[in-house]
Amino acid sequence: MATATLDTCIQDCLDCLKECEICATACLQGDASMMAECIRLCRDCADLCDICARLMLRGSSVCAEACAACAKACELCAQECEKHSGHGDHCKRCAEACRRCAKSLREVAQVA
Repeated sequence: MATATLDTCIQDCLDCLKECEICATACLQGDASMMAECIRLCRDCADLCDICARLMLRGSSVCAEACAACAKACELCAQECEKHSGHGDHCKRCAEACRRCAKSLREVAQVA
């Protein structure tokens, strides 16, 4: 696997993890019950991004499968955050990071 692709994907995962955590925390500041799905998806996505970055760093044999699952979580999170992009910049930034990460993850999953 190309090191540049892998390095980019690892960084995209870490960036996505950060934006998801920021978004989930910001969503908790308001009426959390109205943002429950967004918070849940952000937390799921952040956890999976963390796991995928670690698996890529150690060259795990389950990397492709994990990256494919994480890409799906990123897409779901992006879709949900886009619904709320008018509520705060955090949802817009999170959706953008999720889309970028999903693209990188799909590339890694195809070549892993």
